[in-house]
Order: sequence, then structure tokens, then C-alpha cells
Amino acid sequence: MHKITLKFLDQSIEQKYQQEHQIPKRRTHLKIFMLFFIVLQIIKLTIALIIKNYAVAYPILGMMGCTAISKFFNFNKEYHQRALIIYINICFSIYVLFFDPPSDTPTMYFRGAHQMIINVINILGTEFLDSTMTITVLYSLRIFHLIKNSAIIDITSVIMGFGSNFSLLVIVYLYHKAIRSQFLLTQIDQRWENILKQILHNQKFILINFQIQKLQFQSVTSTLSQTIQSKEEVLNFLRESKVENDSLEQYLFHKLQDYSQNYQEIINHAVNVKFNKQIMQVDFSIFFGNQPTILIQIRSSKLDSQNYEIQKVCKQYLKLLIVFIRIIKENRPFDKIQFHNLANNIQFQDLMIQIWNSQLICKTISLKKQLQKIQKFSNPNTKIQLVSPNYFINTIPKIFYLLLAFIVDCQTSELIIIKGETLETNLNKIKFQGKFNVRKLNYYISKIKFYLLLICKEINAEQFCINLELNDEIFLPFTNVIMPQLNFGYLKNNVIK
Repeated sequence: MHKITLKFLDQSIEQKYQQEHQIPKRRTHLKIFMLFFIVLQIIKLTIALIIKNYAVAYPILGMMGCTAISKFFNFNKEYHQRALIIYINICFSIYVLFFDPPSDTPTMYFRGAHQMIINVINILGTEFLDSTMTITVLYSLRIFHLIKNSAIIDITSVIMGFGSNFSLLVIVYLYHKAIRSQFLLTQIDQRWENILKQILHNQKFILINFQIQKLQFQSVTSTLSQTIQSKEEVLNFLRESKVENDSLEQYLFHKLQDYSQNYQEIINHAVNVKFNKQIMQVDFSIFFGNQPTILIQIRSSKLDSQNYEIQKVCKQYLKLLIVFIRIIKENRPFDKIQFHNLANNIQFQDLMIQIWNSQLICKTISLKKQLQKIQKFSNPNTKIQLVSPNYFINTIPKIFYLLLAFIVDCQTSELIIIKGETLETNLNKIKFQGKFNVRKLNYYISKIKFYLLLICKEINAEQFCINLELNDEIFLPFTNVIMPQLNFGYLKNNVIK
């Protein structure tokens, strides 16, 4: 909330405040006030015409003409409402000060006191900036009226008038600040409800309050693991975790700065985080209010999603088996390419199930032996040639083998040439030369992207060359993390008929 204007910095909260809190009240305010004002003018005009006091009737007719202009304002729009309240308040005050006929002293006091009550009601019905402008204009009109109609100016009255108007301005400021703060508290309560709803779906979380003025985390709640619970442990986790080349702490700082400038209410993101030679999929939400609150959650496995994935795999197997049964039982013609694609599809499913159901272990393997094993995934006429001495790779064998099988399955040439590049005695890059179905390979890669992060830094696939850059160190999945499941939709849509 701005200290002077009292407007919420978050435009969405300001709009919500106007739509839910101010516009309905102002609409009722205007309807009641306009009805009262019109009835009062009709009564005064009727009395003036009955007693034939035309000196009073003409100003009333002019005031009724000013009131008729209010029809051009839309009662349902915020700025129209605010402008109309200011307009009526000033017009009414001008009429009372300059055109209302003088009367005896008690009547004048009585009339002036109630005219001030109406002014105050209208002042409280607008925003603080509108109230400031109205109070300033009304005070200026009264000073002008005093100078015009008084032979001698009483300085003490002017000073008292300034003091009373300034006091009214302070009271209006405190009033608007109070009702806006109350509204903001309701939004904070709703924000915590949203946080709790998200936590209910995932019991593994970190909840952090961030103080903008000090640029530091104030309070921390964590159920992430037994070793990441206290504030120091959580801060250490944020500093040591990596998101690309930055720490998770720096990454969150950047997000807080970016989105605080846009004044968004809630930000949701998903990132892959590396920590202690492990990779986890992290969902984090930033809830903006007076002070941002950050909710970090680790995607945990769920029985329902596992069952759903198992059902998809079973359906895939059934469709493939039906194809094989029809080929054999009905003696249907088929070509070797179609049979090869169907066989690879089943073998890929088997490899994926092995990865899902077994613990991933880092080992040192022979590249030459792996290439010999994946020969069965290539077309019978395709030759795989390793143009370099044998290399030994520190990797996760099951994932690396699956990646090689995908690359070989996507080849469309009769020769694949494989070259390696070492860096400090370790194999750092592998280059595959041939001709490849890049679209199909990118589909495979997108489905196992999380797995590939464990062993690969970058995969650059082009039609005639695939460059594979390996990680300097191998990561393992963080515990309680659900692995993305592979759905061979590409093969299903392009092979199974």
C-alpha cells in the first residue's frame, strides 16, 4: 500500500478492493443522496413558487439543471462514481454559500452545520486523493466567501478553519488506511487458505516468509526431510541447490524482483533442482502481499497416478499383442520395417518398466559393449561404427542404454558413425553421424527429459548429426519424487494400425 495515496501496489488487489468493497457502497450512497437532493430541491422550489419568491426559485432551477447533468455519469463505474460525488459536493456547497438566500442567525447556523455533515459524508465516500481535493476546494470556496462578504477578516477564524480542515484530512487518511488494511488482512487470510490447500496435496514442503526491506528470509517451516527442517538447514539447502547455473536462493531472489515489479498476486513455477548429487522436480509458489511468502514443494509419488500410468502401459501392450496375433493367426502380410518398429516399441516399454521398478545406480560401463547391445534396435541393414578406441563412461546404465536405443531407432541411414571426445581422461561428448528422424527423437527426449538430466548436460539433435554432452557428475532422483512416465504416443499414432 502506497504511504501517501494509500493505493495498493498490486493492481489486481486494488481492482478487487474497488469492485468488491467500494463500488457497491458508493452506488447505494449515490442513489440515496441523489434521491434526497432532488426531493429537497423540489420542496424548496414548490415553496418558492407558492410564495412567489422568484429570487429563490431561479437559483434552485439552476441547481436542478446541475443535478440533471448527473445523468451523464454511470453509477456502475468506479471513476464515474468518484467524479459524481465530488461534483455534487462542490455544486451543493457553491449553492449554499453563494445562492441560498440569507435568513436569521439561528437558521443560518442550523443550515451550515447540516451542510457540513453532508460534506463530510460525501468526503468519506470517496478515495483519499478525492477527499483531499474536495476538502481543499471547499476550504478555498469558504475563504473566498469570507473575503467577499466580510469587511474585516478575522485571522483567528481563518487559522481555525485551516486547522479544522487539516484535522479532517488526517482523520480521513486514517479512516481510509484502516479500511484498506482490514481488506488487505482478508486477502492475507485467503492467501493462507490457498497455501494450506496446496500443502494438503503434498506433505513435503518448505514455507518461507521473505522480508523485502531487509532482503532476507524471516521464518521458515519445513517438512521436506529429516535433515532439512530448521531455518539454518533450509537456508543451506537453498544455497547449495542449483537451478541451471544459479543457486536456488538466487533464483528465488530474481523471481521475487521480477514479479514484485509486475505486482502479481500469485506466481507458480516448476523447475528441476540439483542438490547433493540428486535431482528433484520442484513446484514453488510465491504469494505476494505485504511480505511475500514462498511455498516450495517436492513432487511426490501418488498411488492414483501410478495406477493410471500402469493402465496406459497395459493398454499399449494389449494393442501391440493384438497386432501380433492378427499377423500370425490371420496370416496377414507385413513388412520387416513395421515388425521392427513394433518389436522396438515393446522393448522400450520393457526398459522403462525396469527403470520405474529398480533403483538407479551409477556405474562405469564400456561404450563399445553398449553399442553392441543396441544393435538389435537398428534396422538389419544398418551398421554402427565406433571411430575411436573404446571408452569407459561413468553413468546410469539403464538410462544411457535407453537413450542409445532411441537414437539408433531414429536412424534412417545404413551407417552410424560414433566419435567420442575426452576431457581430462573422462568421456565428455559423443557425436553420432548419419541420418536421423529428428522429430521422432525429440519426441522421445521430451518424454524422458527428467531422466536425461541425471546423465546429460545437453543433447543437440540435427538431421545428420547428434551431439551428446555428458554431465561432469552423475545425479540421482531425489527420494519421494515421482518420475515422469513414458507414453509412446508417437509410435501408437504412426505404427499401430
